[in-house]
Amino acid sequence: MANANTVSGYAGSGTLRNQFPAQVVASATEAALVVNTDAGTATALVTVPTGVTAATSSVSLSGALGASSAFDVNANQSITRRSGRDYGVPSGVSNDQFSSSSWNALQFRVRLSGVATLGATQTAIIYLYNGAATVVGTAGNRVGLTGSAYPGGGTATTPSNFMLEFTGLWDPTSQILSGYYTANIANGSTSQFTTTTVITNVQTSVTAAGLTFCAGLKLANTTSSIIQLREFVIEQI
Repeated sequence: MANANTVSGYAGSGTLRNQFPAQVVASATEAALVVNTDAGTATALVTVPTGVTAATSSVSLSGALGASSAFDVNANQSITRRSGRDYGVPSGVSNDQFSSSSWNALQFRVRLSGVATLGATQTAIIYLYNGAATVVGTAGNRVGLTGSAYPGGGTATTPSNFMLEFTGLWDPTSQILSGYYTANIANGSTSQFTTTTVITNVQTSVTAAGLTFCAGLKLANTTSSIIQLREFVIEQI
């Protein structure tokens, strides 16, 4: 679950803004996993907070980025981390108290977990992507998955749960994003574990603003299924 190392993301399911809905999917076309907004739903995106926006992605990371407000009682302007007294679940916003070197060749983790009720004879794969919502379904942007379609052969309306973690490494000079992932998806009394796997789709030319991640669900057929994320977060390691 979200903890003191969590710096960005969403945690919590329900009907409110920045919560995960019970998402009904009835298509064999891969679907982006979504989060609630004031106007409906949108693809759930989590972004490594660097203080650099898309419009200024070429700005050097040599400056102090993400300075915290002087009115934040848990932060001193001369330090880069929050006080150990400050814990909380993120809600679609990032903890931006970082120095310019927070992500420069330093590991971070992207984690998602949730539950699903698969339709009869249905199987599923959950994918994690580097990129904006448009990359869902693009194999070259995948940085993690829950393994082969599961459960093999499908079982009627059996609840499942799943988790997927990607550990990444990036720096602003090479702009290379590499790493590895692990995953587990369980259905009924059995589970499928994906051991530590190095990603083959090493991402190149990734700017600071490009450290964004989203997830997708690929079903085997059009039998209606329900999926609901419980958390989708980024952590410092």
